[in-house]
Amino acid sequence: MVVFSTPVFTAVGPTVLHSNRYLPLCSITTTPALLAVPIIKRTCNASLVWQLIFMKLFSCFAPHSWRLVAVPSKPSGRWHTFVDSAKVRFACEACGHGWTSMKGRVTFWCAFSNNTGVVAYRLYGQQCDNCQGESYEPAMWYPEEIEKVLWNICNRVAHVFYGCARPPIQLNRRPGKPKNPHNSEKCQACKDGVCAERR
Repeated sequence: MVVFSTPVFTAVGPTVLHSNRYLPLCSITTTPALLAVPIIKRTCNASLVWQLIFMKLFSCFAPHSWRLVAVPSKPSGRWHTFVDSAKVRFACEACGHGWTSMKGRVTFWCAFSNNTGVVAYRLYGQQCDNCQGESYEPAMWYPEEIEKVLWNICNRVAHVFYGCARPPIQLNRRPGKPKNPHNSEKCQACKDGVCAERR
């Protein structure tokens, strides 16, 4: 069982008017309230874990409604983009080879209108270098890494759409030393040009 802290707003400056109500210029900090989420297993619906953590973190924007949507590519229209990274695991379905990467990538696209917000996201895969398979294997995310990237995007949403102070991005990752260097030729995020850095 992994335990996560809940975000709350704390005032750090004057208030600003937004959607007919005043919000303090704020940053998201930790509070003693906790959310318990079970460790992700291979057979578990991982998207449910993303949704559980997202709902807990984004509840701080109530009464505004926010939802998380997985997408295969960038949605059309104007979106605020944020790229983040994490330590992830991969397992090849064809040969069973498994490997760890410190360059697991996720891209978030955010939009807010009429008191309703959407965070679309895409996870990137990697190809197996053992059997030279051409398909991209999906990343398996650790719960604490999911919490970290959702925490970062929650802070970004607070800054962009609510005028809150922008805290530093959480860069910490699970410890690990992959056996091989990152292979950009096998990385879907590299192919899409989002592997270099956060932005």
